[in-house]
Amino acid sequence: TAGMFVWLRCVGVDDTTQLVMEGAQENKVLFVPGSAFLPGGGKTPSPFVRAAFSTASDEDIDEALRRLAGMLRAARAPNSGGGAGGHSTGCA
Repeated sequence: TAGMFVWLRCVGVDDTTQLVMEGAQENKVLFVPGSAFLPGGGKTPSPFVRAAFSTASDEDIDEALRRLAGMLRAARAPNSGGGAGGHSTGCA
């Protein structure tokens, strides 16, 4: 196997910036919002996140994805302000 990063599309989330900037620190997990890699200085919305896996153990990856799933569930909760618009969310 080779590589350093994996891209995940968060279904039902128009822009992952708020999700990552607020939820990641609180959940002690690091993802980079996809908007950071687009023209426009991070102002172009993106439903993607980028995660690094090259030095993470299988257990660390499982835990990071569990935490991301929790962040997505919180974002879709009513009145969460998480920007998911009440749509079903998950990463593909």
